[in-house]
Amino acid sequence: MTIMMLIDNPNGSQEIYDKARESLGLDKPAGGILHVAGPSPNGGWRVIEVWESQEDAIRFVKERLAPALKAAGASGPPPQPQFSPVHLYMTAVEQ
Repeated sequence: MTIMMLIDNPNGSQEIYDKARESLGLDKPAGGILHVAGPSPNGGWRVIEVWESQEDAIRFVKERLAPALKAAGASGPPPQPQFSPVHLYMTAVEQ
């Protein structure tokens, strides 16, 4: 089942995000469909992703994201993702 994963990191920043992305590389992770990131309205950093399954998302977070955030200098416990089923998603021309 297609799912949305929301991660709000109150301790996150664009600097940490950019360092983690550099560590991860630009390849599309297995099961990943869509990735959006930017400042959270409440401060910190927010990432919204669409995945083919929750299992794919969890595997990515554990095996790749958590080590990349640690290497980027993120402090504190890793933020906990929130998952929701997706009814529909649409993509546009890449920017």
